[in-house]
Amino acid sequence: MTLTDRYAEALVFAREAHSGHVRKGTAIPYVSHLLAVSGLVLEHGGDEDQAIAGLLHDCV
Repeated sequence: MTLTDRYAEALVFAREAHSGHVRKGTAIPYVSHLLAVSGLVLEHGGDEDQAIAGLLHDCV
């Protein structure tokens, strides 16, 4: 599967939305969690829309 510019735009949006945030009790940037979720979606057969949902699931 090829990811489109929509995925890249969602990643930029998520990164900006969580700028300066870290994982609880660590110095690990929060965006790492979002990338992990999105990666799991793709690894388990999810499509681009679902992978984008993984990136944005904490932006609400």
